[in-house]
Amino acid sequence: MNYAIIVGILICTLCTAGCFLLDPAPQVVPPPTQVTLPSTPESRIATVEPSGMALQLADLPEGYVIRERSDVAYADINPLARDEGWKKGYYVAFYRMNTRNYDITGITQQISVYPPDRIRIIFDEVKSGVESRANASVSVIELPFSKTGDRSIALRFTDANDQYGIMTYTVIFTKKDVLEQIEMKGTTTDYEVLKNIAGTAAGKIR
Repeated sequence: MNYAIIVGILICTLCTAGCFLLDPAPQVVPPPTQVTLPSTPESRIATVEPSGMALQLADLPEGYVIRERSDVAYADINPLARDEGWKKGYYVAFYRMNTRNYDITGITQQISVYPPDRIRIIFDEVKSGVESRANASVSVIELPFSKTGDRSIALRFTDANDQYGIMTYTVIFTKKDVLEQIEMKGTTTDYEVLKNIAGTAAGKIR
């Protein structure tokens, strides 16, 4: 009798163990795949009007005043710029004068908007036009200049025949569909100031 009970218990134990062995293994569910969406490319079109990109007196060293500020008329644009698709622009001029020291210095900013696919070409054309000012007495030298905007260059002009020692610095740069030319000219110029002004101007293009 005891033997039969023991056999029965063994049979139940084996059957139970068999049930566990026959249970399917738990499924490992992989974590959901994270899909990384491509970043939206930055727009190549500036959303600020040219007048909103213009330098203000607060952007310049103390002592400057506004000489001129105006939208640029289509009639004032040269045929080459028109052919390249010039859209709109703005011009502002400042000057600082100290008659006691025979000192006068001016800063000008020319803002032009072109089709994005033409902006590199017009940059090269403007650069070539500025460099062509060089002649027997006028020297044009490219200066070290940290990249401003998408492409940029800085040039210094000196005239051996100028008895007043007037120096001219010009910065040309593009950002998005905007080309800017900022110039400092006078008897007391400061290239470091011009570099800071160019950086400020580029920051206004959004």
